[in-house]
Amino acid sequence: MSGMKALWTTALCALALAASLPALAATADSASIVRMSAAVTAHDGAPFLAGVEMQLEPGWKTYWKHPGDSGIAPAFDWSESENIEDIDLSWPAPRRFDDPGDVTFGYLDQVTWPLRVKPVDATLPAILRLSMSYGVCSDMICVPREAALTLTVPPAEEGARAEPSVDLMRLVGALAHLPQPLDADQAVAVGWRDAAAPVLEIEFTGCAPGCPAPQLIVDGPEGVWFGTPSVRRVGDVLRYSVEVGALSASVLEGERLGFIFAGPEEARIAWHTMP
Repeated sequence: MSGMKALWTTALCALALAASLPALAATADSASIVRMSAAVTAHDGAPFLAGVEMQLEPGWKTYWKHPGDSGIAPAFDWSESENIEDIDLSWPAPRRFDDPGDVTFGYLDQVTWPLRVKPVDATLPAILRLSMSYGVCSDMICVPREAALTLTVPPAEEGARAEPSVDLMRLVGALAHLPQPLDADQAVAVGWRDAAAPVLEIEFTGCAPGCPAPQLIVDGPEGVWFGTPSVRRVGDVLRYSVEVGALSASVLEGERLGFIFAGPEEARIAWHTMP
């Protein structure tokens, strides 16, 4: 998202004000638990950091905003919130699950969606009400789930400073799981090759020989299918090829694509607007 770095800087500065009690909801079969927490006990009208956290039982996964060939993308409805001007939700870098005949994108074990919350009135409580629908899957079954959560962050007393909550460090740590911009020595070049199935060709520089090739995940527009990337190395350059479910390049004309390179410890992202 444009301006995200500046927005998070603003939000993190507000953490010195700090803390709030979490809201908690458990699914019927205990495959997942969803909670919502804030990093501040009170707000002064400035943006603050919060998060929606999901804990998954071993063997279960949930999904990214583009779930792939199957799965259920999470949906977040904040419409019943009070004294909230804006809630900006960020998506952690997902994993790509390459199963026979089925490629999906999502999360195992645990995931936190960071929130940048902007209240309207500094003198009133900021009340986050979330109606969330999502899916959880094991190797044998996929189940739709819903959660309803409420989190109230009271206004700070005049002249008083709040203290950080017990959730502060965990929520700040969740920011590290967002895709980060490429390092200075990394670069991406994007091309298009017409074929029976049109192909995006992506060259990624900055992963020297001996560096494990990161998973490539394409963040594109709704309704456009991207196949499983193939990758080959030419010196310091990784060359990825991705089939696209489109008849021609015109389908992506002017679209802004995100190319996420996900490694075991971190994920990097490059944005490219198609000509």
